[in-house]
Amino acid sequence: MSDNTLNSPSTAYWGAIFSLFIGVTSLIAAEFILVSLLTPIAQDFNITEGQAGQSVTMVGIFAVVTSLVLAPMTKNINRRVVLLTFSILLVLSNLFVAVAPNYFIMLIGRALLGICVGGFWSMASAVVLQLAPSKDIPRALSIVYTGVSVATIISLPLASYLGHLVGWRNVFFIAAALSFIALVWQRLTLPSLPPRESSNFKNMFALFKQNWCFLGIIGTIFSYGGYHLFFTYLRPFLEHNLALQTGPLTLILLVFGIANCIGTFVAGLLLGRFFRPVMIAIHLVLAAIAMLLFIKYRFLSSDNVTMDTTLVIAWGFVFGFIPVGWSTWITRTLADKAELVGGLSVAAIQLSIGLAAGVGGMTFDQLGVSGIFITATIICIIGAIITALCFSLYKKATGNHA
Repeated sequence: MSDNTLNSPSTAYWGAIFSLFIGVTSLIAAEFILVSLLTPIAQDFNITEGQAGQSVTMVGIFAVVTSLVLAPMTKNINRRVVLLTFSILLVLSNLFVAVAPNYFIMLIGRALLGICVGGFWSMASAVVLQLAPSKDIPRALSIVYTGVSVATIISLPLASYLGHLVGWRNVFFIAAALSFIALVWQRLTLPSLPPRESSNFKNMFALFKQNWCFLGIIGTIFSYGGYHLFFTYLRPFLEHNLALQTGPLTLILLVFGIANCIGTFVAGLLLGRFFRPVMIAIHLVLAAIAMLLFIKYRFLSSDNVTMDTTLVIAWGFVFGFIPVGWSTWITRTLADKAELVGGLSVAAIQLSIGLAAGVGGMTFDQLGVSGIFITATIICIIGAIITALCFSLYKKATGNHA
C-alpha cells in the first residue's frame, strides 16, 4: 500500500455508503431505462428510433466533459454539497424527460443526466475514501458498485413492462421518485466531505508524467473495452446464434445481471486481501472464457446451449471485479488525487465503450460472432499484461505494492 493516503475515518459511515448505493441504482436505472423505451418515445415525439437513441450519445458527451472539469472547477466546494447537487439534478433530469413536450426538452433532460453520470463517477473513489477506513475500502466500493448491477437487473425488463402498463412517461416519474429517495437519504447521512487542495488542471495532466499512472488509465481502457466488445453483441449472439426465444432470452439476461451483482460483491471480499494477483487473474479468466467460446464456434459444434449460457453468465460474474478493482487501484495508489484520476478514469471508460462499439461493429460484420470472441480474447490478454506492468512500475517508482 502506498503512503500516498489521506486521513480516513476510524469507522465507516455505512449509512452514507448505502445512500450512495441507492444513488447509483437510481442513476444507472435512469441511464438504462430509455433503452427499453425507445420505440414508444420515438412514436410519441414522431421521430425515428435512431434519433431517440441519440439521447444516449448526449449522456456520454456530457459525462466525459463533466468528468474532466469537475474536480478543478469545484476545488473549493465541500463534496457533500456537490453530491447533493448531482442528486437534485438527477431528479430534475427524470422530470424533464417525463414532462418533455418535444424532443429538444428531452435532450436537455438527458444532458443533465450526463452531468450527473460524469460527475458522480469521477468523485466516487475519492468520496468513499472519506467515508470508510482503508481496511473497508474494497467492501465499501463493492456496495456502491452493486448499484450498477441492481439497476441493470431491474431497469431493462421492469422498465419495458411498466412502459406497456402505465406509459413511458410514468416510468420516468417512477425513476424521479427513486432518485428523490436517494437525495433524501444522502441529505440525512452524508457527513461533511472537505475538498482536496490538489484538484486543478495542472495536477490532472501531471498525472500522465508518471508512467505507472498512465498505464493504469490505459489498462482501464483495455479492461472495459474487452468486456464491452463482447457485451455489446451479447443479445445478437443469444438471439441469432443460440436462437433463444423471448422468454429464455429474458431469463438469461436476468441471470447475467444477477451474476454480475454477485461478482461485484465477491470482488469486495477478495480484492482487499489479494489485490494484485486478482486484478491480473480476472483479465486472464475473461480471456479464457472468450477463447473457449471462439474455439467452440470455430472448430466444434455450436449446439450446446447450456455450455454457451454458462460461459456467458461466468463472463458477467467476472466483470463484477473490474469496476471495483480499478476504483480500488485509485484509492491504493493515488488517494490524495483520487478525484483527478477518477475524472480521467471515467473519460477513459467512456472512450473504451465507444471504441468497443466501433471495433466490435466492424469485427461482427466481417467475421461474425467468432471474430468478436477472438478479439475480446486478445484485448483481455493485453489488459492483463498492461495491468501487471502498471503494478511493477508503481513498485519500482515508490517502493510500495499497489
